[in-house]
Amino acid sequence: MPATDQADYFSTQVVRTRRFFLPEWEGRQRDATALCLVGGGCEWCAPDFIVDRKAFPYLAFEFVSKGNGSVTLADQTHPIESGHAFIFDSTTPQVIRSSADEPMVKYFFNFTGARAVQLMRDLDLSPGTVLRVTDASRVISLLEEVIDHALRGGQFGLRAACSALEHALVLCADSRQSATTPIDPAYATYLRCRGHLLRNYPVLSSIEQAARACHVSAAYFTRLFQRYDTETPLACLTRLKLSQAAIKLRHPEALVKAVAAELGYKSAAHFSRAFKAWSGRSPRS
Repeated sequence: MPATDQADYFSTQVVRTRRFFLPEWEGRQRDATALCLVGGGCEWCAPDFIVDRKAFPYLAFEFVSKGNGSVTLADQTHPIESGHAFIFDSTTPQVIRSSADEPMVKYFFNFTGARAVQLMRDLDLSPGTVLRVTDASRVISLLEEVIDHALRGGQFGLRAACSALEHALVLCADSRQSATTPIDPAYATYLRCRGHLLRNYPVLSSIEQAARACHVSAAYFTRLFQRYDTETPLACLTRLKLSQAAIKLRHPEALVKAVAAELGYKSAAHFSRAFKAWSGRSPRS
């Protein structure tokens, strides 16, 4: 049965949504090898948004991408804002409120089954946890993939959605900080700039173009990478483009000229020189 956009537990105190519910989840929860995804999505909260529940039937992971509010888990109240994530389960009473001045935009995903319980235990993401995620832009990209794949449906769409969600959870656990740790504004800008490269590298022709889109100077863009990364932004952009090119060129019918154009190179000759300098071989060898 395909995904729907309706479930009895979905909030109505929203101004916009992009949500899914998988009605056949009960038939999948006995599979101990795979995450049993039930539903999820993105919610643009109304100013009066509030969820107040004593019980909830699934494990839940929620991530705030914009705005602020508060979450009370088992009588402990925490302020939450962009970059915060929190987890609860059927034993955790929860109250989630959005700020009226800066309403939240948040992602939520609900899942169940033995694989879900074991994964959260392995990642030390226990119910009642509130944490700050440092690499928020990468997490958001993965959560968008979960929604895309779940809405596409089918056997492989669901499998891809579950894999993307597991990846996002692992990334949250790996880059977690205390919920009360203030994020360095410069580091937040670096993450935003790096995220822009990761999402848009096929159509970016230069670091100057990326810097303009991120509303910073090219010099500052480069300094951020020097401070927080192990490679320059140009090296990052080149690696992303050429690693994607290597994948495309595996297809026997792929044309070097077409791949070069798709990845923003002005000529096949320019692309071939860059590819050889990066990989040590020509595109067709």
